[in-house]
Amino acid sequence: MKILLTFIFTALISVSIFAQEETKADYKLLDNIAVSQSIYSVYAKSEDQKFTLKLCKKDTCTVTQEYTKAITSELLTSDVLTNIKTYLDDTLDMATITDDQRTAIGKLIEKLKASDLSALKASKTELENILYTVDNEKDQYSAKVILNKHIPYYIKYKDTPPSKAESVLMTLNNTSNDSILANVSKDSLVNILKQVGIKNNTSDPTKKEVKGTGTLEILDAKIQFFNNKASSIYIKAILTVNGVSEKLIFENNSFSVALRYFNKYGSTVSVQNKNRDDIIIDYNDVFDYESDQFFNYSIANSQVSLSSKTPEEQSVQVIQRRFFDFFTGIVYTDVMGFNTENSNSILNTQAKLLLPLNLRNWKKLTLTRQFVTTANIALNNSFEDESRFIAISDDETFSNFDLLRKNNLYGKIQLDVLTYESKGWFLNTSLGYSAGFYRTGFRYTQTLDTETDIVTSRQLLSVGHGPYLNFEIRPQTNFGADIFISLEDLNYNDTKSINNRSFKNDIIVDGGKNNFGVKYNLVNVEANFYWLTSPEKSKGGIYAKIGSYYHTENHSIYPQIMVGYATNLTSFVNRFKPKAADNVTKPE
Repeated sequence: MKILLTFIFTALISVSIFAQEETKADYKLLDNIAVSQSIYSVYAKSEDQKFTLKLCKKDTCTVTQEYTKAITSELLTSDVLTNIKTYLDDTLDMATITDDQRTAIGKLIEKLKASDLSALKASKTELENILYTVDNEKDQYSAKVILNKHIPYYIKYKDTPPSKAESVLMTLNNTSNDSILANVSKDSLVNILKQVGIKNNTSDPTKKEVKGTGTLEILDAKIQFFNNKASSIYIKAILTVNGVSEKLIFENNSFSVALRYFNKYGSTVSVQNKNRDDIIIDYNDVFDYESDQFFNYSIANSQVSLSSKTPEEQSVQVIQRRFFDFFTGIVYTDVMGFNTENSNSILNTQAKLLLPLNLRNWKKLTLTRQFVTTANIALNNSFEDESRFIAISDDETFSNFDLLRKNNLYGKIQLDVLTYESKGWFLNTSLGYSAGFYRTGFRYTQTLDTETDIVTSRQLLSVGHGPYLNFEIRPQTNFGADIFISLEDLNYNDTKSINNRSFKNDIIVDGGKNNFGVKYNLVNVEANFYWLTSPEKSKGGIYAKIGSYYHTENHSIYPQIMVGYATNLTSFVNRFKPKAADNVTKPE
């Protein structure tokens, strides 16, 4: 019996210890709070987007209901005080609780989120924490877009503008119910109008647009921003002329609108009314773009909605583009590299930056639309296989083309000088200029009859530049593509000689030709494709490329077939993940 009691006692102690350990594992001390004249310990158990609090006064505790992490501080304060009064201190007088004590209780939710973030960082590696910080960086506002309710408009008539007398006649026909007008000829009415001082003089037939005399009221608008332009603008309005109203829908079907035209005249959109006349409005009249503190034209890819119904809906803050939104990292495989006798690399990494500029716009034409930089590293392009670096000996030579084919690192800068937008095709056609450098592995072997051969290894640096034509396709879906055609003059620009042999005059051949008045030796044609694999959850997706370089002098080609994963396709796919409202730092 004694043995049985000892076993039961030991088991109870073990269960108690286990329960305490489980409680410690579930609930962690969050803070100590003062309520009236008493101190309470607050423990928290957090899971995903929910949490529970345990309130303790000495050895007596109570557990609250389950909350969501979106709970307001006011509601949390009220419920915590109710739990304390109901389960821990029924004599508590709510009138004795100070404002500072209520504020401290409300801040429990902030401390819980901070504690969760610290625990999350502790469980991750340093690299994972860096990536987490980048993905969860607090957004800033760039400015505020304001919708104006009543705006001026212009009319471009189908034929010629009506005369003043005809305008009066139209007014009479629209407002009078008398049948007398039906028995009076137009000429007679014109003569009557002349007698009362209204002359039948028409507007200047050479004038294309006439300012409207009716009332145009903007009801609501939707704007989609992509690469620092309003790529889609939808405006609903009511036009009232002489008491007759009709609904109009304005859409920018012809060109995307640079944000600076929300604050300056020169960018218009039109729609036909029921008389087939063009009703023209200027975006500067429809929208205002302003801010007291954070003002720039760098806008995150997003969509906003505005309405003139209430003052709250009439304006919206637009989010500034984050620094890392301009970058994308790509890891890819060149399938041509599986052939060990080929100079292509199996595994490559690439960092790409696309910076929208849009310095000057003429509707469909844009001057210096964007700036792109690319850095590419061939991870396994080393001295392990002679097909992947240049190797010569004694009096041998190599082709200028090998500087490109066997490169292990390159960097490029591209500037779209002039761009034409074909909005119906979701296409931007850009004429630009690029410059870049290439690093290529090189081994030179000097054979000696009586001694060991002398082997010299180094990296050769070469520079290329030339014009390009880029066809950028960006439909409003989870797909994007670029078709790139360029001419490039590639030249060696590093050490002049090795072992008393001149690189340019002795070692390197096939330097290039002058064609069409421009010196070049490379023609590049490539197509890049981007797919968002899960647009509602992630900005990453599949990257693919197929293309080839052609050397104009020795007629060799350097084909590339690449497939990989891109970490951030924000700038390359006109589809975006909606921004969370609680992840924005609002201006003060």
